[in-house]
Amino acid sequence: MSKPRTALLLFCLFVSSVWVKGFGQARTGGSGGAGQDYLNRTADAILALKSTRFSLKREGTPAVLDDKSGITFTAADCAYAAPDRVTCNVKVSLKNGTIVQLTRVWVPDGTFQSNPLTRQFAKVPPDSNFNGVVLFARAGIPEILRSGVQNAQIVGREKIQNQDTIHLNGRVSGEKLNPLVGSTLKSDVMYPVDLWIDDKSADPLKLHVVEPDANGWLIELFGTNEPVDIPTPPLPPAKPQA
Repeated sequence: MSKPRTALLLFCLFVSSVWVKGFGQARTGGSGGAGQDYLNRTADAILALKSTRFSLKREGTPAVLDDKSGITFTAADCAYAAPDRVTCNVKVSLKNGTIVQLTRVWVPDGTFQSNPLTRQFAKVPPDSNFNGVVLFARAGIPEILRSGVQNAQIVGREKIQNQDTIHLNGRVSGEKLNPLVGSTLKSDVMYPVDLWIDDKSADPLKLHVVEPDANGWLIELFGTNEPVDIPTPPLPPAKPQA
């Protein structure tokens, strides 16, 4: 009886080792399939968001906010209310180098921007370089997560904002990313992208895009589904005609 028992024991050990190995790969640095499963969950979580606050930081060379005026920016503090309202307080640099803050609002009635000096709002063209609503639209980050990430891998578990997260990475083409970051990337180049998501809800907490020469984009999300009110900005009264 000892030989059959020994054989059975060895078989059980073999099966256990294979199962543990596979589980470890799925949890830390596993197959692209496991990584893609997390990305799909996060895409669903973004589309289910009622609201969130987020910060957008430009690393390295400032990004162009407005081609005509030559305004550039490096940071924005924003809020999103589903399905199509975003407001951002943006730190911008004017052509003369002066740093000021303006507010840009995207609502169904159009895109509005405040004057840094008067604080009054005016409508701006819809073809602006950066569109906050696109980040959360079905064709934005969710679509990139579903079909635009190559070599998706699970890096491991990390603590972000005192939350347990899954860290994933992969590569995304500049063509896919440009609508989100204002056409700053080369369409035919693949860029490293890292994503940190809440382990339980799959809500995104941090997204990082790496460019050459120490440039990049960092998006951090917080206050998920907390109440956010983004009204359409009031416009100044029309000047009476002479």
